[in-house]
Amino acid sequence: MDETIKILREQAVLCSHLPELFDELIKIIESNSPDVQETVSKIEKTVRDLSKNEHKAQDFLKRVGASSFAEYIDAQDKDIKRDVAEKLLTKTANAQSQLKNQTANLKRLLKKGQDYVAFNLNILARTSASDTYGAEAQTGSQRTRRMFEANI
Repeated sequence: MDETIKILREQAVLCSHLPELFDELIKIIESNSPDVQETVSKIEKTVRDLSKNEHKAQDFLKRVGASSFAEYIDAQDKDIKRDVAEKLLTKTANAQSQLKNQTANLKRLLKKGQDYVAFNLNILARTSASDTYGAEAQTGSQRTRRMFEANI
């Protein structure tokens, strides 16, 4: 049970640190700051550490013959260590749920940025509208370039 608590504690610490880093990244993206690299490298390091922890967890679960920590903890006798392990498991699950919401928010922000870049590239290339965007292509246009042409 001590090894379970050690693995779950490490996992809980890493999982609770990630939402803080994601909040920082969201603020940076929303403020259009170019200082993204430092936060992204912190996130990458934390995710690598979390991956190492996951390998330890999988090895432990194989050794004890359980499919998950919840199953293993439920099979243990009720005592203080079991309560600690359950609390750590709950804390990790809450952090993962929060991460899921933040990931959706980050995806939305990145999509918004991608659309902004595509829009401005189309303006710079003076691309005329086409069926792709629902408007009829201009007839009699002198332009030789088309939307999504490789040489724009």
